[in-house]
Amino acid sequence: MGGQEARNGTYRCPVCGHRDSTELAKDKNSLLIPCSYCDTLLEITGRGPDSIRFQAQVAEEAAP
Repeated sequence: MGGQEARNGTYRCPVCGHRDSTELAKDKNSLLIPCSYCDTLLEITGRGPDSIRFQAQVAEEAAP
């Protein structure tokens, strides 16, 4: 079967503690998204190719 285009996983916002899920493109190491609860801009990174959990930290970049 063909390769996956994206990895699905969960993360926890370090500001408000809200858990959510997202997709991370297979060819990307990170993703910038706002928390769906508190709108803090987060940088989401994968913990490994087989992990279904992502690491979230407050992004250093300003929102676009």
